[in-house]
Amino acid sequence: MSDDQLFIVVEGVEPADFPEHEAVALANDIHDLIREEYGKEEIEGVIPVVNPDAHKQMQATEL
Repeated sequence: MSDDQLFIVVEGVEPADFPEHEAVALANDIHDLIREEYGKEEIEGVIPVVNPDAHKQMQATEL
């Protein structure tokens, strides 16, 4: 997996607003959108992060 990453933050919702399987489905939809609409065939994956503390930790680690 490459070091290139894009973070998308969705505000106004909480982890409890989405069942766990819906977060995965949303990630798959984003993956398909980037590949199909933007022609980015090299996309390697989309990971849903529904835990705000985990997201902050990921951001701190990657910077």
